[in-house]
Amino acid sequence: MKKRLLLLWFVSSLLSAQTIYKIVKPDGTVLYTDTPQEGAEPVVLDSNTQNVAAPTPTQKPLQSQQTKKQKVIYEVSITSPEPEATVRNNLGTVIIKATASPTYKGRYQLTFDDQTNWTNSSGIFKLSDIDRGAHSYRVDLIDNKGKTLASSPQQTLYLHHASVLINAN
Repeated sequence: MKKRLLLLWFVSSLLSAQTIYKIVKPDGTVLYTDTPQEGAEPVVLDSNTQNVAAPTPTQKPLQSQQTKKQKVIYEVSITSPEPEATVRNNLGTVIIKATASPTYKGRYQLTFDDQTNWTNSSGIFKLSDIDRGAHSYRVDLIDNKGKTLASSPQQTLYLHHASVLINAN
């Protein structure tokens, strides 16, 4: 009922000044305007139409609008090693460091060679006994329920072991 009264008020206020046009958008919504546009039809009001004052819209208190939580968008970046880096370590030790922006006191989860076995709150992962060769990895930021808030891009590192044949006396 309020929408109908508001529409009648709008139509009558525009009618006193100029022609009103009705436009039906492709999604089915109806738009009334005083500006002629393509596909617009002039609205003809019959003599039974009355001017009706629309009720004043109630305003919500400013506090309730400010207390609504805004969705924070997090980003995770891997600070070490660089993408496509070659790590030289005969023990197979790799350290992966990640940070979140904005700062989040949640958990970081490392996926290394498609296995998710490492989770901590520091974003620093020390992996041992990694075989030489190419390895893919990414770090996710997760909340306390396990929901992923952000993910770093997938990266690759190359672990190099010195040959056992070098300086073998």
